[in-house]
Amino acid sequence: MVLVIFIEEATISSKGQLVIPKYLRDSIGLKEGDTVLVTKMDNKIMIMKKPHDAKQALIDSGKDMGLRNIRREIKEE
Repeated sequence: MVLVIFIEEATISSKGQLVIPKYLRDSIGLKEGDTVLVTKMDNKIMIMKKPHDAKQALIDSGKDMGLRNIRREIKEE
């Protein structure tokens, strides 16, 4: 698996607003009126589309993780 990271520069407005570049909005299906979740991890801010169904979102996020990997993650915690 190849991880490609694109870094885009954006400016915060005087009201604290940030424009998310169109190609990034399109890549995760963000549309006008959608709600996003915002969190801070260390010194980074993460923005993600709020799922309509939280239970299904958790299931979907684990689809790429094999059962062995899930067990390993649990043991490491």
